[in-house]
Amino acid sequence: MLLALLLSPALASPGLDALSAGDRARYDDDRAAAVTRYQEAIDSGEPAAEAMARLRMLSLSGNLGALWHGPALDAALAAAELDPTAVAGGWCALAEVDYHLMAPAFAGADAATAIEGARALLETLPGPASARLYYATGDEAWLAALEAVPAEARDGMGDGILAAGRARPPSPGTWFLGIGLAGAPGQGLGGGLIWKHPDLARRRWWLYASLGATSRGSLNGALHVASPGRLYADASLAGYRLVADLYDDEDQRDTYTLSGARARLGPGLRFRLGEGRARTWAAGEIRIDDLGEGPQTALGPAAGASWSTLRGSRGGRRGQLASLSGEWAAWGDYPSLQLTADARAFTGALGGALGARLLWRGELFEETPFYRLPTAGGSVYHRGAWAGRWIAPWIATVDLEQRWSAGDVLEPVVFINAAQVAGAGLHYGAGAGVRLVLPPENLNIVRLDIGVSDLGYDDPGWGLYVGWGEAF
Repeated sequence: MLLALLLSPALASPGLDALSAGDRARYDDDRAAAVTRYQEAIDSGEPAAEAMARLRMLSLSGNLGALWHGPALDAALAAAELDPTAVAGGWCALAEVDYHLMAPAFAGADAATAIEGARALLETLPGPASARLYYATGDEAWLAALEAVPAEARDGMGDGILAAGRARPPSPGTWFLGIGLAGAPGQGLGGGLIWKHPDLARRRWWLYASLGATSRGSLNGALHVASPGRLYADASLAGYRLVADLYDDEDQRDTYTLSGARARLGPGLRFRLGEGRARTWAAGEIRIDDLGEGPQTALGPAAGASWSTLRGSRGGRRGQLASLSGEWAAWGDYPSLQLTADARAFTGALGGALGARLLWRGELFEETPFYRLPTAGGSVYHRGAWAGRWIAPWIATVDLEQRWSAGDVLEPVVFINAAQVAGAGLHYGAGAGVRLVLPPENLNIVRLDIGVSDLGYDDPGWGLYVGWGEAF
């Protein structure tokens, strides 16, 4: 124990001190401070501290972090193995443990190796080793062992774990730049770039931007920004050119092209409600649409509220969500009042997650143009039918989807759905698909589904449906 105290993280070195300070900040959910201190550890010239700091930066630097930190991480790990000071203090071995804890599985990381390595360090570095074992296993026995270690023999990870009361730090809110896919019968096949950043400029501003196109000639671009805090500002801007089909009462179709733009700005409020997270918002909205016969403008308020206990992802998804929103075109070239109610629930079933969604969307004014009415069919609502196959004053849909996690990359799913369409009755669909889980995991998912329905362009309809993110 004397050796452990003499080589304790608090006395070890500037680089390891900076690393510990970064870990404390990360567990405190202070991303900006964590990044600053990790960078100090990287610049310290200490290979073990640099390697461990770069491992943490992998999860804080978006899905391109491996390109920025990967080669330097490999060099730091190799240098740490030759550093006599690091070897004597056990820090080289600890850096190797952290590699297997924090690096992606496809890079050779193995949790069992991390656990074995941490156990071997319990005598030399009891605090850091106990912290890693709790991080890896979540076993309360290792938390008790960590609590029993004197404060001077713990590092920043151990301090952060004890302060936060959990094995893993909060989600770092990692940004990513990805390629999204989109496609369905009647929609064409396409894709685009997606950039999502929940901590813009380390100031906790949330940003989403996308730009895409399909083989039918449809184009779209969107920008959405939200400020941090309980009371926040929310702004979005979108532009689009939609080439789609319109079906008449005799199932004959005609193609139309709709160009337009939409802007929304207003305040919102985030708060806790029971065991869930709640949000309310209000905004002013303006839309301009053109079918080739001149622009049609609609201006008015929009508002909504939601409550969610959703957590986890893929086969581990659990919890509930409920939301209600409305848009009122009080001024402009036509009246419109649209309401949307959405309820979702996920529970464990068949070794994975069973998800259900019940959705109702309706338009209350008869004079509203057809392109503002709810639709069903395509890759989101009523998979199996062609995109936009149903357009009606109101549509209710129900989805059941069973998801499993198959390794780090694949997620098989099966689903059934139904759509109750005003004036057109009940229609149903079913299918199966797979999700491709891309870095950063659980944030960047491409879905591919094969669905069939009772009606489509052919009878029965079927098609390949592609999209970015889960269907719901």
